[in-house]
Order: sequence, then C-alpha cells, then structure tokens
Amino acid sequence: MATYLFYEETGPTGHDGAVKLVRYYYDDISAEILTQSFHLCPGNARRELLDNDRVPLADLRPDVKEHLTEFLYHRVRKDLRLAS
Repeated sequence: MATYLFYEETGPTGHDGAVKLVRYYYDDISAEILTQSFHLCPGNARRELLDNDRVPLADLRPDVKEHLTEFLYHRVRKDLRLAS
C-alpha cells in the first residue's frame, strides 16, 4: 500500500537559529510509525536530515496518537465512501 504523512511539528530553534522539524508517517503495510527529523536552516531555507526512526505505537505521545487516530478515521471513512 503506502506510507502517509499524518502529522508534522516544529521544535524550538537551536543555537544557530535552525528549527527542528519532525514529520510522522504511518506505514500501512507494517502498521508502524516512522519519523524523519530535519533542521531547517534560516536564511537559505535548506533542510538537513537529522534522523529516521521507527516509533512503536505504544510509545507515541498522546497528542500525536490523537492525530494518528483522526487520520486513520478519515481515511477509513473516505475508503467506505468510495466503495459505496
């Protein structure tokens, strides 16, 4: 199937003014949560990849888990509408 972006958050700026961006993805084949972390550099809008990671569902923060639940709910509703 596919991997879907379902949530994105930015963290505080670092000492160099770079902002940390974390993107959360849902992989519906493995039912895993994948993340990608970047530094967004000021001035030139360049992205530096920091890390790729897998996060167990049980370890997701409650607010991120809520975004995932809402995303999956809307995706299932859309699939049901298309099927009817």
